[in-house]
Order: sequence, then C-alpha cells, then structure tokens
Amino acid sequence: MEEPGLGSKFSWIFFALNAKPTSMRRAIAERLATKESVVIVDQPVSVLRGREVPGFKQRRVPLTSTETSWHYRPLHFPEQLPGIGKAARLLNRRLLERELDRLVPPSQPRVVCYDSPSQYYLAKELHDDISVYVAIDDRTLRVTGVPIKGEIEAEKKLLQRVDKIVCVSETLAETLSSRIPSSHTKPVHVLSNGYDERMFDPQQNYSEPEILKRIPRPRVLVAGHVSNRIDWEGIRRASVLRPQWTWVFLGPTDPGMEEIISHDLREHRFWHPQVPLVNVPAWIRHCDACAVPYRLNAFTRASSPLKAIEYLAMGAFLLSTRVPALEQYKDVTSWVEEGNGATYASALDKAISQASDPLHVAASILAVRNDSWEKKAEQFKEIVFGIQPSLTSASQARAVISCN
Repeated sequence: MEEPGLGSKFSWIFFALNAKPTSMRRAIAERLATKESVVIVDQPVSVLRGREVPGFKQRRVPLTSTETSWHYRPLHFPEQLPGIGKAARLLNRRLLERELDRLVPPSQPRVVCYDSPSQYYLAKELHDDISVYVAIDDRTLRVTGVPIKGEIEAEKKLLQRVDKIVCVSETLAETLSSRIPSSHTKPVHVLSNGYDERMFDPQQNYSEPEILKRIPRPRVLVAGHVSNRIDWEGIRRASVLRPQWTWVFLGPTDPGMEEIISHDLREHRFWHPQVPLVNVPAWIRHCDACAVPYRLNAFTRASSPLKAIEYLAMGAFLLSTRVPALEQYKDVTSWVEEGNGATYASALDKAISQASDPLHVAASILAVRNDSWEKKAEQFKEIVFGIQPSLTSASQARAVISCN
C-alpha cells in the first residue's frame, strides 16, 4: 500500500452533491487538488431541465491552475418515473462511468469517495481501487432527527460495499458501526470538521461590515443554515433575560425561519442572507460572542459543527449546547442547556468579561490549532492509505471505532 507521500500516484473522485465550500467532502477535495488529480462530482444535470444536454457534453471547470482537477456535473435521467426506474439508474451509472473514464483513465489507480447512502449502487462499479464513504452527518435523518424513508437500508448496502468509512464524530461512528453486518466487519474512522486557515486568520484586520454598524452591541452571532435544529425556545428566553443582546443570524433559511426571527424575537434579532465565505471572518470579529444553539436530537448529536471551529479559529467567545463532538473544546466553550434561558444569560454575561481577554482569545485559537483543512486533508490520506495517523490529541487518539 502507498505511503502518504506517494498518494499522488492515485487519482481522486469525490462525490460532493450541492456541497458548500466549507463541507468536508469539498474542502478536502480542493486541498488535495492543489497537488493531485481530483474530480469533484457535483449536482447532476437533469435531462428534463438541464441546458447542457445536447451531445451529452458536460461543462468541466478546472479547480486548480494546473487543470489537473475538475468540477463535474453528470447527466441524469429521472429515476422516479414509473416503469423506468431501474433502467434509468443503469443508464445513469453507465453514463457516469463513461465520463469519469474520460476524466480519469481507468489505468490510473482511483480513490472514489461517496457522500450519500443513495450511491450504494455505484460503489465498486466505477473502477474504484479504494472506495470510501465520507459521512458528514447522519445522512439517514432530517435535521429534526426524523428518519428519511429508505435511507437506513440504502446506507447499510453502501457500508457493505466500501473499503473505508470516515465520519465526523464518535457518536456517528458508533451509529454507523451498528449498521455494518458482522459479515463485513471494518473500522469506522473519525475525522472531525475543520476550518480554512487561509481565510480564518485571527491576525488579520477585518473591517466591520457596513450592515453590522447599524446593529446594536453586544451582538451574538449564529452563522450557517437557519433551520429547526436551532434551539429557538432557549434563544427566546435569553432575549427576555438579556434584552440588551442582539442575536445576529447569518445564512440561508429554511421555510418559516424568517418569520420566527422577525416575529418571535422582535427587536432582539437581525437576519442577513448568506454572504461569501471570505466575508464571514469579519462578521465573527465584529460580534461579541458566537453561538451553536442546537436542539439535541439524533441528527445534531452525531454532527460536528464546523461553525464552532471557525469561531474558535478567530479567537471568538463560544457558547453552545452540549453537542458531543464539541467536548474536545470544553475548556473554551460555555455550555448552555436546551430551552434554558438562564444558562444562555449566564453565558452571555461571561462573554462580556472574557470575549476580549487576550488569554481567552489565545486559548480559543490554540484549541483548534490541529483542525485546519490542510491538516485534515493529510489525515484523510493517512486513513485512506492505511497509514497510522499522526495523533495529536486525546480525542484523535480515539479516532477509530471498530465494529464488533
């Protein structure tokens, strides 16, 4: 098997459907693309809606200046239409196989990284020399913790077929291990989320966004997708107990979320749509605290909140409900209890005295020193090629969970 330094002999194919730049499957792929041949498979183009269908020619966008890597959107025939589901799936697989062979010659060893249970029928069918399942969340659940019909069964099939399994938390690793049949025993590797150290640089000077200048301080920032995974009851009660604080929500919203922010929180809130990632550090710098106020359910307990890591990388004061993956940052996290406004109020009081304390800022930055995407990409390669990882903390020392 290859040593980590020789991994460039392999080509990489990452499925990253609708992945944000901060998503592990895309972030690691793009880091590897600076040195190696990488294809990122993005959201398919439907034959019913796509404009790139004529001649079945796909638009390829290079990821790096060397043009060794590509974003690729495969042509897709609908698989849900009555009577043609199986035929469409077979056709989609063959088209995908043909196009990937054009981008990555089959003679070149491949690592193929899957990101969804629904891809089980592709594993080992795309000339995979090494197949990897990259689980960035429990993909069988909605954010509210409700199961998605048919996804557990699909994930079990995928877990049987892949060679390697990588997920973002120990909680999720235990869940995935329980879904692997005894006849296909294999370890589940934990690689928590990371941050872009080139972008989240606490040493830089960040100008205050113009729109924030109109928002009263102190401010507490909740960045990322605004959805029902947020502990709205805890925030409502905290707003009553500490009305001087403004809750700033930054990111896209699920249906109904803007109404909650606008009507339920009234003057204690502000929402702004998603901004380019390069602008997020400025929002963190010019807020007085940052929060990961998740409801605790099967979905959120299995997650690894990357916004928390980005907050800490900027030296921000962090308050959060007890998401298990954040326990490794417990020394720089102020815990709050779901629905308990008093615990939120206590954390906000602490932020007033600690947020600008140089010792607290330095401790926050130090807590995530090994969590950059650059280091995560190297650790990912070590897992894929079966090399003993360079463990750098007690939590990483528990990074492999075996299936019994």
